[in-house]
Amino acid sequence: MASSIELERFYSKEVEFPPPLLASHIKTAEREVHTLLAGMRSNQRENIDPLIQYDIVRTGSSYEGLKVNGDMELDFMIVLSHPEFKFIPMTSHYSGYRKIKAERHSRFTLQAVITSWKSSSPFHSFVNDFTSNGYLIPSKIYQWFQSLADRAVKENKSKFFTKFVGNYPARTLILNISPGVDICVDLVPAITIDRDLFVVAKPLKTSPDPDLWRLSFSVFEKTILSRFPSSSCHLKALKILKYLREHDTRLEKTSQFASGIYSYHLKTASLHLLAQMPNTPEGLDVCLYQLMDFVLECMQRRELNHFFMGNPSSLAMDAQVPNSITHGECHLNLFDGTFMNQTTLSQARERLVRIKCSLPAVIQQHSGPDGALGAVSALPRGRWLPETPDVAQLPALTN
Repeated sequence: MASSIELERFYSKEVEFPPPLLASHIKTAEREVHTLLAGMRSNQRENIDPLIQYDIVRTGSSYEGLKVNGDMELDFMIVLSHPEFKFIPMTSHYSGYRKIKAERHSRFTLQAVITSWKSSSPFHSFVNDFTSNGYLIPSKIYQWFQSLADRAVKENKSKFFTKFVGNYPARTLILNISPGVDICVDLVPAITIDRDLFVVAKPLKTSPDPDLWRLSFSVFEKTILSRFPSSSCHLKALKILKYLREHDTRLEKTSQFASGIYSYHLKTASLHLLAQMPNTPEGLDVCLYQLMDFVLECMQRRELNHFFMGNPSSLAMDAQVPNSITHGECHLNLFDGTFMNQTTLSQARERLVRIKCSLPAVIQQHSGPDGALGAVSALPRGRWLPETPDVAQLPALTN
C-alpha cells in the first residue's frame, strides 16, 4: 500500500495544478470571454435575439478545487433571457431534461399582434427564429450563439490567437496564450429555471423531441465541494484518482479506465461516499483507498446513481437543491447498460484493480523522468479527455 507520505509527495509534485498558474490562466480566460461576449452583444438583433447576460456562471474542476495537472480547461454557462418573453420550465418524459416554454409577457401581446398584422411577408422574430410550437429549441439557440461567437472572434482584436474547434454541441474556444500553451473554454448557452438550477443547450440525441434541454447541476456540485478546504484529504484523494485516470494511457495505451470512465463518474462516487461517511478519519491513504474501493464496488454492482436526481441526501439539502430534483426525479444509474458499455465497464474495473494493487509502483512510474507533466499537458494539442460524459449521446431513463 502507498503511504500518506508517498501520496502527499506525489500530489504536490505531479497532481496539483500550480495555484498561481491556475489563477493566472483563469484571469486571462475570463477577460477574453468577457471581451468576446461584448463583441457578440454588439452584433445582436434588437428585440429578436435572446439577451446575453453579463454575469457568466463559472463551473467545472477549475472552480471546484478539483483541477489536476494537464490541459487547461474552463467551463462557462452563458445565461440567456429575453425582455418580451418569460421562459417556463416544463417536465418531459426524460429524466434529467426539461422543455422550455417561451411565453410572451402580457404587456407585449397586443404589440405582437399589430406587428404580425402589418407584415405582409415572412419576417425574422424571436418566435420564428428560436421556437417551435411555443417551445424554445436548444439547437436553434446553440447555432445562433455559435454563429454570433464566430463573428465576434473574427472581429476581436485579441493579442492571443483564438479559434473554435469541434462541432455542435461540444464546441470549444481555444485561446493560444503562448507557444504550446492553450486554454480550452467551453461556452454553453443556458437558461435559469431556479435559483442555481439551469438547463443547457445540449440535446438528447436518442430522443425525437428537438426541444429537450439538459439539466445542469454544476453550481450545486461547486457549492458542496467549496465547503471542503483545499487541504482536505477527500479532495486530494479524488484529484489523485482523477490524475491516474486522465494519464493512464501513458502506462497502458488501451486503458478502458482512461477512455471509458469519466472524471464525472469519479466525482459522483466521491460525493456519494462523502454523504455516506461524512466523518471518515482524515488520512490521504485512507481516503484514497476508500474511494477506489467504493468505485470498484459500484463497477462490480454496475450501479452508480446520479448524486442529485432522486437522492435527498444531506449534502443536497445543504446545497439547497430543489425538492423537484431530489424527490421528483427518478434515479439515474450512470453505470446502467443504456449508459455504459458493460464490457468497457468490466475492463475499466480490471484496470483499476491493477492500479490499486500496485499503487506505489504506478505512482513511481508517473513520477519518473518521463512521467512528470508539469503545468501543461504533454499530450498533443486538442487531445484532452472529457471531464463530463456527453449525456446528450445517451438515452435517459423515462419517468
